[in-house]
Parts: sequence; C-alpha cells; structure tokens
Amino acid sequence: MSTMSDTNELPDTKVETLLKATPRAVRFFLDWHTSCANCGFARFCSLRDVIKTYQLDEQKFLKEAEEVLAQKNITWSAK
Repeated sequence: MSTMSDTNELPDTKVETLLKATPRAVRFFLDWHTSCANCGFARFCSLRDVIKTYQLDEQKFLKEAEEVLAQKNITWSAK
C-alpha cells in the first residue's frame, strides 16, 4: 500500500483503482479521450499503459490523475 505522497508508484496504479476511488475519475478519462471508463481491462491496465497506448503527455496526465486521487483521502495500491 502507498500513500498519496508516494508519486513514484502513481504510474503503476491500475485504472480500476482510480475509477473506484472517485466518480470524478470517469470524467478524467473521458476528458483525456480514452475508453478506460468503460473498458473490461481496467483492472489490468496501469496508468503507464494508458499513457503509452494513447500517446499522452505523461507529466500532465499523471499530474491530473494525482489531483483526482487527492480529492479523496484514500490509500491506493499499485498492485
């Protein structure tokens, strides 16, 4: 388990973890024009996979993902 302050593990966070953390995550993925919010592989894909697959700006994407997670006081796991 990691805390929000440990951003080194954020790229390895599963899409499903983010989606379960907050309903705002659905809007986050839609705004980035991905199909992650409705994908059956969300529990297998990491944010790193999304960045690579959709050729996204890694720094901007991860910064916004961290902001989505920060809105909830949660503990998350990269596993």
